[in-house]
Amino acid sequence: MKKLLAYFKFNKTEQNGFFIILMIIVLFVTIYSLLKRSAEDPIPNQAKVFEQSFNDSLEISGSANKQEMNISYSTTSSKNENKALVSRSPVLEESKLFYFDPNNLPHADWHKLGLSDKQITVLKNYESKGGRFRKKTDLMKIYSINDRLYKRLEPYIQIKTSPDSEITKQQNRTSLLYDKFERNKAELIDINTCDTTALKSLKGIGSVLSKRILKYKDVLGGFYRIEQLKEVYGVTAETYDLIKDYIVVSSLDGIKKININKVDAISLAKHPYLSPKDAKLIVNYRDQHGSYVNIEDLTKIGTLSDLAIAKIAPYLIFENDSR
Repeated sequence: MKKLLAYFKFNKTEQNGFFIILMIIVLFVTIYSLLKRSAEDPIPNQAKVFEQSFNDSLEISGSANKQEMNISYSTTSSKNENKALVSRSPVLEESKLFYFDPNNLPHADWHKLGLSDKQITVLKNYESKGGRFRKKTDLMKIYSINDRLYKRLEPYIQIKTSPDSEITKQQNRTSLLYDKFERNKAELIDINTCDTTALKSLKGIGSVLSKRILKYKDVLGGFYRIEQLKEVYGVTAETYDLIKDYIVVSSLDGIKKININKVDAISLAKHPYLSPKDAKLIVNYRDQHGSYVNIEDLTKIGTLSDLAIAKIAPYLIFENDSR
């Protein structure tokens, strides 16, 4: 124990040094604590100031809100009173409702129907720009006429037939008569004797198609049925439907006939209804079995279809045939 205490015994010089070090430590601790406090204090103080200012602002805004609420309440109540007056006014005006035509209705009559000057001004501006009410719902296009007002007026709206519509009807009747006249003219067109000008008067037939029709007529030797126009390239089913009532084959006298007993295979093959193979078969059979007497002799060939024979028949002539 004595040896342990011996370690804590200081001489004079050591004691002085110890006290100096102790004083320095105490001084540093004091300064540190002061600095720390001075560094921490502004935050709470600022927080308290901010909190106080925030509370003050809440109190101010609260009082302002209360004033605004009072004002808005008073304004709302006044508006409600006005609305009540407005809503009551149409009830008074309903007794003045009458049947009317909104077109060129006098200002005073609109007033009697319960419209304000502003609403009437909008209506008159619409009319001054050429606007016209042709049906009841046209009145809803006016922005000053709301749904409620329209529903109140709608049962009393009676729009008279305008003179313009009568003119339009007359124009339509004139147009129909003109079209009928044009159709009657078109009905006289004979596709075997007409020219391109006559064909172009038909709906759907232009310059190119009219020339193509005449060229096909020359290759055929003439049309014997109007349905043959469907075989012309460019004459669609729709085009044919447009013109079929205005074309006619008035006579078959102009159709060019082929003497089946004298024609050669090359010339016969030029006809659209016969292929080179068919033409060669017809000529070969004739050379082997002699001249054809009538159209039924073509059925003896066996390779020609009945449809091909029926189509070519109007263009053939036989030596013993009276045609």
